[in-house]
Amino acid sequence: MHRSSILTRGNGLKRLVNAPWSRRSYVTEADVESARRYCLKQLQTSDYDAHLIRRFMPPPVQDTYAALRALNLELVRLPEMVSNPTIGVMRMKFWHESIDKTFAGQPPREPICILLHQALQQLAQRAGGSSTTKSIKFWVSRLIRTRERHMDNRPFATLAALEDYAEHTYSTMLYATLASMPLRSMHVDHLASHIGKACGIVAVLRGVPVLAAPAQPVQTPSGLETPSRNQALLLPLDILAEEGVVEEHVFRQGPNAPGLQDAVFRVATRANDHLITAREMLKRLKAGQDPGHDFEHQGEGEHQYQYDEESSDTTVRDVRRGFGVLLEAVPAAQWLLNLEKANFDPFATVAKMLYELIAIVRPGSLTEVKEIAQTVGSLVLKNGGVIRGLSNWGVFSLPKPISIHQMKHTHGHYFVMRYDSSPRVHHDVRSTLRLEPRMIRAAHVKLGDGKLETVSRFGPPKWRTQGSEA
Repeated sequence: MHRSSILTRGNGLKRLVNAPWSRRSYVTEADVESARRYCLKQLQTSDYDAHLIRRFMPPPVQDTYAALRALNLELVRLPEMVSNPTIGVMRMKFWHESIDKTFAGQPPREPICILLHQALQQLAQRAGGSSTTKSIKFWVSRLIRTRERHMDNRPFATLAALEDYAEHTYSTMLYATLASMPLRSMHVDHLASHIGKACGIVAVLRGVPVLAAPAQPVQTPSGLETPSRNQALLLPLDILAEEGVVEEHVFRQGPNAPGLQDAVFRVATRANDHLITAREMLKRLKAGQDPGHDFEHQGEGEHQYQYDEESSDTTVRDVRRGFGVLLEAVPAAQWLLNLEKANFDPFATVAKMLYELIAIVRPGSLTEVKEIAQTVGSLVLKNGGVIRGLSNWGVFSLPKPISIHQMKHTHGHYFVMRYDSSPRVHHDVRSTLRLEPRMIRAAHVKLGDGKLETVSRFGPPKWRTQGSEA
């Protein structure tokens, strides 16, 4: 009896041998949860504004938003993390390939890709079809390409070039988030374009003190190496030339460089113009009117719309759906307001921290204690700080006798103050108390990590204010 070989059967091993090799990628719930924790931790520590805005996103979009913002952080930090430009190029290639695999359904073992893969699967279940996924991939790929082109931190030739950079980075992230809802609306994209440009310009302004400072050494397996990044000033060259700003002066003198504040003012004005335009557009759209001007990017890339004209009811509904994305304008507007209060000095707009001062004044005069507390409080308040609490602890014995200013003290009058201020103001407080002859000792402690969620746990100091030892 003739028996055919299993290699010749249609359902035998021959088909298995000739089949193209493929690797299946399994992503478990534990992998997704671990990836989500990683991305949220990155936002909480390095992009707290995004950490807060994520809470206002629709629940199905929160994972996509977290993955996109975490990816942006990874790309932004690349120049600081590598000691050689070639390594940076290789890292960018890794992200290109990882994103391609993620959208192909085979994410690498990388937290951002795993979380993005999970979000794409949920989107496919909600919306179906591949057009939305294709749109998201287009925006994410454009973000990576733009970050790769600007990895060397070269300055922008003109203000228009800076706006184009903001459009291809921060506006692009907003487009990708809207596509993941999915929400395709010309008017909402138009609003996102203006808000994204403002956010991109603000990001460049916020980076002036960071990039103008000398780069820190990079820790490598072979030890500390000089980073590839040099000091940089990314403000548009045409504005720097018109205001007479010299890069070397900024690197050496910081905020005292001639013309720097005037140049920052002009760049910040353009960011504020975009926010004003977005506000006016929003008012007109909610009133059932047209935006007032055309969308300059209509027809580019994925800005293809089925209907060029949308009904007022549809527009209002779409704006409400995408309102969480438009909240990106809030931290940008707040930072510009703080910049204006600082007379457009970007070095003076660093984040405030919560500090605790434990001061020991020579005993014998409550008036002297009040004068010192008033001096410290005035210094904090005049520089934009906040006094959170003040407690008069009273006179207590010192841990050990202290000799200072040719006097020996065994007791001291304690008072405690908690205040929010920038590190520069905190340094001024320390210097002032160090020169005060009536002070015995002063201890300074930084509380929390500067994040609202942590700082809100600390209230005014609550110690005993009655009774003393002396």
